[in-house]
Amino acid sequence: MERTAVASGAIRSLGYEESSRTLEVEFRTGRVYQYDGVPPETHAWLLRVENKGGFINRMIIPHHAAREVTAAAPSPLDLETALRASVETAQEPREPEPER
Repeated sequence: MERTAVASGAIRSLGYEESSRTLEVEFRTGRVYQYDGVPPETHAWLLRVENKGGFINRMIIPHHAAREVTAAAPSPLDLETALRASVETAQEPREPEPER
């Protein structure tokens, strides 16, 4: 779902799919949640209110089923593999520098 950045201390971006009535909220923490059954009118009000975090706490969370859809963080890089790759790269033959 495509989200749009919003001016909010708690919310980074919002997305809405009218056909399924699904609201997607990306919080400043990086966590993303989808809320089911959100009417278009409620979404429209959310876009207009100044305190979006407060509106979500009062009008969305208590009334709509939620699921977290935060993308899984990439697995941490294996340190040993990274070190071996850097050593191999450092040991590769280099072309000689052109004479000046």
